[in-house]
Amino acid sequence: MFQKKIHIEQYLHANSHHFPTQKLGFLNTRATRALRIYDEMNLDKEKSHLLNVFVNNGYSRHQGRKALLVASEGPKVKKDPINRISGVNLPFIQGTTDKIARILREHNVPSTFRPLNTIRSLLRSVKDPVDPKDMKGVYVIPCSCGTPYTGETRCSIN
Repeated sequence: MFQKKIHIEQYLHANSHHFPTQKLGFLNTRATRALRIYDEMNLDKEKSHLLNVFVNNGYSRHQGRKALLVASEGPKVKKDPINRISGVNLPFIQGTTDKIARILREHNVPSTFRPLNTIRSLLRSVKDPVDPKDMKGVYVIPCSCGTPYTGETRCSIN
């Protein structure tokens, strides 16, 4: 696989404050990509390289081997939507919500995580608010013939 000379193989670190599923998603994505791209002659070399990359990014070799195993099994079959249990959407707080999710999983209640704050929620809108009356308007005039006339104003409604 081609990589630029400046590529340093630094990815999402295992100790970063991200959802656990995002971290596992990184491992699974890299493993799946390797299995799809590499031929049989170079696959073992790439698996070994990937395990070293995972360890350098803070993951254990066990997690790396598990990701390669999951990738080799292929995609999972999704559950029938009729028999699916609705889950819980929790704000992600490392060390807290993962424990709550573990308890819920014991009771067969799936859980997903969402961030407490997003960049979008922290930043102000770049657009100035516009009063709707300062915009052009569309109007309808009923006609005695039964066909209404629809038009648009050239200037604002104000």
